[in-house]
Amino acid sequence: MHRSTLSTLLLLATAAGCSNGGAGTDASGTGGDSTSATSTAAGTTEPTGAADPPTTSEGPSDASNVSATDGGSSATGTTLTASATDGDTATSATSGASATDSTTGDTATDGTATDATATDATDTDATDTDASTGASAVCGDGVLGPGEQCDDGNLDDSDACTAACEHAVCGDGVLGPGEQCDDGNAVDDDACTNLCAPATCGDSVVQVGEDCDDADMDDADACLTTCKAASCGDGSVWAGVEACDDGNALDSDACLATCESASCGDGFVHAGVEACDDGNALDSDACLATCESASCGDGFVHAGVEACDDGNALDSDACLATCESASCGDGFVHAGVEACDDGNLVTGDGCESDCSVTVAQKLVFVSSQLYNGNLGGLAGADLKCQQLAQSAGLPGTYMAWLSTIQASPATRMTHAAVPYVLPNGVKVADNWADLVDGDIDNAINITETGGPVPLGGPHCGLNARASVWTATRKNGTLYDEFWSCGNWTKDYGGAQWGNAKEKDDDWTESCTGDSCARPSSIYCFQQ
Repeated sequence: MHRSTLSTLLLLATAAGCSNGGAGTDASGTGGDSTSATSTAAGTTEPTGAADPPTTSEGPSDASNVSATDGGSSATGTTLTASATDGDTATSATSGASATDSTTGDTATDGTATDATATDATDTDATDTDASTGASAVCGDGVLGPGEQCDDGNLDDSDACTAACEHAVCGDGVLGPGEQCDDGNAVDDDACTNLCAPATCGDSVVQVGEDCDDADMDDADACLTTCKAASCGDGSVWAGVEACDDGNALDSDACLATCESASCGDGFVHAGVEACDDGNALDSDACLATCESASCGDGFVHAGVEACDDGNALDSDACLATCESASCGDGFVHAGVEACDDGNLVTGDGCESDCSVTVAQKLVFVSSQLYNGNLGGLAGADLKCQQLAQSAGLPGTYMAWLSTIQASPATRMTHAAVPYVLPNGVKVADNWADLVDGDIDNAINITETGGPVPLGGPHCGLNARASVWTATRKNGTLYDEFWSCGNWTKDYGGAQWGNAKEKDDDWTESCTGDSCARPSSIYCFQQ
């Protein structure tokens, strides 16, 4: 149908263009033969005059002018436009009619006989742009098209398929399923790791603000569970490096500020454990190598402070209990060296200035040992006195100042006419008569070694005192058999004591009581 319409248009145009003679004028009054036709209805309209060419259209169309010029006048030919209800259009050009058919795409020109071009939107020769023939894909239409990795029909960037129709992956800068963060970069030490998880201590990646990150829960290695580098004072013991770590900077507790265990000689006083710590192993200064403060009797001579220190409290040897060297006139008899020492250097008082004896005298002392009431009788007690004197280097024979039902000092001892003196030379009495007259010149308070009287157990309702077994009155006779611990053979029963710190009659008859089991000293007299 399209091609027949086009042919009709071409014939009409040819007829109009070939008119000879006279001039015709169209509606605009142009000279030469001119024909104009207008059609407003579907179909072909017959010419209204002999010179008018027909115009054909299918369906309504706007009228088109057709003009032709003969002779010397210019000829524009005839232009025809035909519209059809199915979308066809036909055109005839000036130099011979031309027509365009939308269906075939052919163009025809009068005089040159060229084919018209026709285009029909519904013809199979037309170009389609639908999806089935390769039309451009639209992301988000729910259909997987060319260039798309996925298409889930939405523009939600938070699901598995992004709004760009690409699979959501860690590092694309879009927070997708299973991701806690996504900063769109491959930097692993920022706030969001390459696993799209927030950076945390323990993820094995050293982040800003972390010293280290070894991804374990061990505080004993170089990296703590807080991602801080292990260091002395952090409160965690670094195995193989620190001996201890108590988290403080104190040097007075069990762990030093250097994370070393406190020890004697480290130069720091361990409170409650060490008395001192001077950081050396010397025993001649104020602090011993044992971290104890130097003191007289510790066995070490404190340079510049002590003259000697033999580690004991004896005053009868070369070093006194005061850590002073023994010397004549110090009041202590240096055993084996001095015969006497009365504490002065006065000549003619019985003990000369060189601690030698120039007049006869008898030694008397209180025992350095304590005994219960079972002394083995008088014989056992005398033996004890003799042994003590010999061990101290004292000359002569000695007896104990004790009484029994068989004997007493008054009946068995020598009544000396010479002074009775202590081992240090101090006079106790001028002679026997002076000794038993009720009081003495000085208390018998020095032992065979020159030391002080030891303190025995509590007696007579008093606490520890310088108690001495006696059972003897001030005149040297028996006080009472009942108070003699069974004649000094029993550790039970009653007894009488003297007091070695007294010089009145209490020196021998201080008190009585039922206490034979309690330890006390004995008096020993040279015969």
